[in-house]
Amino acid sequence: MADDRAGRTTAPGPAHWVSGLVPDLRRDVLFPIGGSLVSFAVLVGGGLAYVALVGGSSDRLVTAMLIDAIAVIGLQIYIGNTGVLSFGHIGFGAIAGYAFAIAAISPERKARWIPDAPFGLTDVQVSPLVAVVIAVVVALAVAVIVGIGLARSGARSGAVAASVITLALLFVTHEVAANWTDLTGGDRAPLSFAIGETLESRAPILAVLLGSLVAARLFAQSRTGRLAKAAREDNLAARAMGVDPASQQMAALLLSVVVIAIAATLRVYEIGSVTPRVFFFEYTLLTLVMLIVGGRRSIAGALVGVVVITAGRELTRRLATDGYEVAGVGLDGTPADWVFREGLPTVFLGLAMLGFMILRPNGLVDDWELDEWLHRRLTAEARPPETQPAPDAGPSRLLEADAITVDFGGFRALSAAGLRADSGEIVGLIGPNGAGKTTLVNVITGIVFATEGRVSIGSTDLTRTPTHEIARAGLVRTFQNLRLFSSLTVRQNVEVAWFTAERYRPDGLRPTVDQLVAAAGLWEQRHRRAAELDYGNSRRLELARAAAAAPTFLLLDEPTSGMSDQESLAMIEQVRTTASSVGAGVVVIDHDLGFITGISDRIYVLDRGAVIAEGSPDRVQADPAVQAAYLGSAADSIETQQPRGVES
Repeated sequence: MADDRAGRTTAPGPAHWVSGLVPDLRRDVLFPIGGSLVSFAVLVGGGLAYVALVGGSSDRLVTAMLIDAIAVIGLQIYIGNTGVLSFGHIGFGAIAGYAFAIAAISPERKARWIPDAPFGLTDVQVSPLVAVVIAVVVALAVAVIVGIGLARSGARSGAVAASVITLALLFVTHEVAANWTDLTGGDRAPLSFAIGETLESRAPILAVLLGSLVAARLFAQSRTGRLAKAAREDNLAARAMGVDPASQQMAALLLSVVVIAIAATLRVYEIGSVTPRVFFFEYTLLTLVMLIVGGRRSIAGALVGVVVITAGRELTRRLATDGYEVAGVGLDGTPADWVFREGLPTVFLGLAMLGFMILRPNGLVDDWELDEWLHRRLTAEARPPETQPAPDAGPSRLLEADAITVDFGGFRALSAAGLRADSGEIVGLIGPNGAGKTTLVNVITGIVFATEGRVSIGSTDLTRTPTHEIARAGLVRTFQNLRLFSSLTVRQNVEVAWFTAERYRPDGLRPTVDQLVAAAGLWEQRHRRAAELDYGNSRRLELARAAAAAPTFLLLDEPTSGMSDQESLAMIEQVRTTASSVGAGVVVIDHDLGFITGISDRIYVLDRGAVIAEGSPDRVQADPAVQAAYLGSAADSIETQQPRGVES
């Protein structure tokens, strides 16, 4: 028997086998599969009902809608989970579409359109299924190269750089398709299949649609997907919990490209031909609008957007058709005739994107998912877990920041500053605003690289180590300005840090997620979004999340900033209890001298980037240099002129 992360006793079995991929077998596998089946049935059933009622060309409309749904799901896997708005995923579709067509079209037809194709491709023909595999492999090869660029730019510089890279991919693939005529035929004529060799059944489309739905939901619920969403919400906070956003983005990219590539091959096969225009700006706009309108952070939103935009485009197409009537009244020759003309569907797409980006940027359903809703309704309410006794802290370890100097241009923020802390003590760090306290913690946690100096924990040198690797080594921090994963729930915030600790710090893993949430006094609010919490509960959540990373040291940057005196006293006990529950030492910054002296075993005092005193609270308060720099009238002046929480 073993205890799972929620504190329940479980027997070894499938849940333990799958736990390396997803946190909970029932919640994260069975319910998503069930929800995907229901969504699939509703979408396909609605489409077939429409065909039965309308007839005519509606059959092709529904087929195109189902293929579009697959493509939009592929977009959602990347955009929805990483937060990077990609304009180039249809470029991957173009690569896959051409690879499929070139591999599957008969040599006779290729001899007519691309007789000089390189690599002997004119004489190659494989079955459609093998051609799909080839298309996916080719698209994935390109995705790996692009993904490296995205990781090196987007993960470090923000989503804008990554979006520009994807946009460049779209234009590059279009220009190659239009101008490499020996391989693609260019714009002069489409690469087309012989009559009767196009897709004649919806069965492959339905199978891929269902598979895409299941894969997308399982990825979102997986550990990788959850870490990707944490980085989407706050890249810096995620790295401070040990998450490497680049690896999560790469995983999302590769899965999304597989789905996009298969959707592209189905589109080419269903149309029966491929030209550069098939996968360019118009289709990019269409699929992005579908995703944005429905809600890019959920698969349910992707499907809703596909249905809404397909219906809207069909309606505007009919309104723009000469001779079309509404309620028996023709529109031709009426004052509104100037609106209902060719190009109206494209105008509709543009207005839909603009309107939703401004008025409802999270789409119609935001991040609502059917299976999550069902899980909440059908699962009995759990009781809070029992509090576990504090663990043995284990062997003592020493955190050292030695002779740290930091220059920002011509300004010296720190001058040979440093501190030492034992894993069994609480060390305070005080000083006037601008003294360099936060800068020192930023250096220790890898957010700022020191000009000179060394940071280590035990025998491990962490100087100039990336933030996520420092967190994995046992140094985990909170922030002066709250940095929670706002759209994730309280429990999901804590779970993110727990996942990284489970993988990289298994020896230090102690309380479960639910125990940490309950100990923070947040059990009744565990399913609420972090953005919905009041300030005090937000601070407690940030502390619980940091503790979930199984740290050797907790570095707390002004945990009582913005709190009343009563709340500050309560936070003293909260910090002690939380640190004890994971056996961690504490380094804490605060302007509240009552808080610092009440919680610290030793105190360091910074002034103008240098350490001017160190010792017990009584010794520090009696130091003349400290009194001159920080206490007495100087402190009163500082506290009245500067609001608490100002970056120092």
